[in-house]
Amino acid sequence: MSWERAAAFGPVPKQRGEPGQPDQPARAAGIDGADGAEVDGAEVDGAEVDGIDVRCEPLVVRDGCTPDRIPAGRWPSDGSLVRSEQFAVNEATAQRGLFAVHAPAGTGVAEVFGDLVAAIITERARRIADLPSPAAAFGESRAWSTHRVAAPNPALTGLEIVLAAPEPSALTAHGLPPIGAGWRAAATAVDYFASTARLSDGVGAWAMLAARLGDGAANRAFAERWWRGAIRGTDVLFPAGESMAAALRRLKQEGPAVDWQAAVARFRAALARAENLASERSRVAAAITRISDLEQACEEASCLAEIAQARLVKAAEREPLVRAALAAAEQEHRTRLADLGALELGRPVIASVTDSGKAALRSSAALSVALAGGLRRGKNWREWSVARRELRAACAAAAARRDAAAERAATLDATLAAARAAVTETAAEVTRLEAEIGPLAEAVAAARRLWGDHVPDGPSQAETEDAALIEWRETSAPWADEDYATARAEVFLAALELHKALITAQADVFAANLGALMDLLGHTHQVDKLSSDQAPVPPPAAAAEPLTPAIAAAWQTLFLLVPVVHVPFGAIDTLFADLGPARLGWLLADHAERLPARQARTVLGRINHAVFAGDTAAAGEPTLAGGSAQTTNGGLTTDSAQLLAERTARYGTWLRSGPAAPARSADVGRIWVGTPLRVVRGLDRATIDLRNDLAYDGLLVSDRD
Repeated sequence: MSWERAAAFGPVPKQRGEPGQPDQPARAAGIDGADGAEVDGAEVDGAEVDGIDVRCEPLVVRDGCTPDRIPAGRWPSDGSLVRSEQFAVNEATAQRGLFAVHAPAGTGVAEVFGDLVAAIITERARRIADLPSPAAAFGESRAWSTHRVAAPNPALTGLEIVLAAPEPSALTAHGLPPIGAGWRAAATAVDYFASTARLSDGVGAWAMLAARLGDGAANRAFAERWWRGAIRGTDVLFPAGESMAAALRRLKQEGPAVDWQAAVARFRAALARAENLASERSRVAAAITRISDLEQACEEASCLAEIAQARLVKAAEREPLVRAALAAAEQEHRTRLADLGALELGRPVIASVTDSGKAALRSSAALSVALAGGLRRGKNWREWSVARRELRAACAAAAARRDAAAERAATLDATLAAARAAVTETAAEVTRLEAEIGPLAEAVAAARRLWGDHVPDGPSQAETEDAALIEWRETSAPWADEDYATARAEVFLAALELHKALITAQADVFAANLGALMDLLGHTHQVDKLSSDQAPVPPPAAAAEPLTPAIAAAWQTLFLLVPVVHVPFGAIDTLFADLGPARLGWLLADHAERLPARQARTVLGRINHAVFAGDTAAAGEPTLAGGSAQTTNGGLTTDSAQLLAERTARYGTWLRSGPAAPARSADVGRIWVGTPLRVVRGLDRATIDLRNDLAYDGLLVSDRD
């Protein structure tokens, strides 16, 4: 995965954070502004965000450790990064700007820094391999006193690494991790200036990866040892070796014989192998993520199927009553119609007069009888009419009851049909999802047979309560099977070999640029002290050139050869005071809870990307968010660089804040820490349990069986 792709890789799919917390992505932590005090245009002190709690959402970490997010190169150690460490490395390389790592004592800060350094060096090797020739590594030459300094190609800059710690912790702070015993032979074969590294950094150095600088005395001592090979009687830890000036002179003689294309081909072959292995594992990782999505969808479909089945059963239970009610209503309606028909047949006759009757009506007696009969027939008609109206009303009511019963029956029929269709549909969906899960699960099972527990699959991956499962998961090394881990370490060593090939091919340029910088470090850090009475006056045109671009080019050349400058945090601003507007690439700061935020803001003005690793779980008395207090407790500052970074952390967790732990003003009793490292190395469970009870709220786990 290229560095550009890693930087552009978006955050893992947004999920719910801690229950009760709004789920909003954090602002991107891009450092901007001359003083480094702004993050995406917002003041850092006011940039608190609601992040995703990695303990409540463990699948976020699993999906953040997929091989397509893991850098191609890694530190050549015998072990591999555990889950939280790999997640921190992946996120630090994918994000831009300010990044917080919560690192309690004993967690893998050095290991995280080592893999970050390997990733950055590997990315620069990728850019070196893209150069048309070694000569393209440098461009315009600038005059600096008696020196001529060539500016490195801009494609090779911006990857400088400053490794820092607060002054009281500088001697005990984590540096880079040691090389694994299994990689010493390979490192010896590459021989990235090992003799010079031991001369400048002590007997344990295996490659010229870090320069220890600081105040004027430390800088002069480094220049004497590293550049000139001078060893004082007190330098017992620095064995004699080849100085860098001597090494460059030797390489200048070897330069014409260097096989540049072969070095490029070896690096690209190692990179291609690692990327192919990553691609193979990425397919399995995608299957694991897809299985999780399918299992969630399958669970939802099963719930819908159960609901549909319950509705079907309930509707079926009502069916006999509804059918009986409809039949009764229909029978009642038929009965009323029959009664009405019978009444109609017995309809009374109002008048029936014959010729003889007419004659009889002419007599007075007959008239009286006829009148009485008419009255009787009228009464019968009225009674019949009333009965007919009542029967008609009864028929209408029966018809309404029949229609209502029929409507209820029709509704029931529709409900039954819909319930049966829903049961069929959801059952089919469950079957489809299970069928899709099947082949994916087989692929994951096959991968587990090949790569074992390095495949992050199983119930422990989503566990949030069972301590044993959580410990097993957190101590695992995702996607770090032997083949892939070996290939990634080989990429890093090939990257060093390619750097050395470039240095060999351009040894004269490196010698000229570094000679100027060593003169600066060997005398004083103020360039104006390099007075003209110590050297010939340069030509007028050269004298008119500003010094800061030349000084920046010299420093960039040092970082091109020595990727890391290890320096006390307080010395950064003075050491790089003459860079002008040029910014360095990376700051890796240890014990950042001891670094004052005000000092950190100044330093961030010189750095593009910063990783602050520290422990704020016991970092002093509570302070208001965005406050400017700088009180301390036991040497820990409450307005620290670590808090500055954690206010912008997208991923992290909440801890209960004890009496010595700072809390956000809106979250009294809790503290948000960014990207926590969870595995304590070399401590037993009883000790870790005690630490959890005191400050870490169950966050820490042991790496011991």
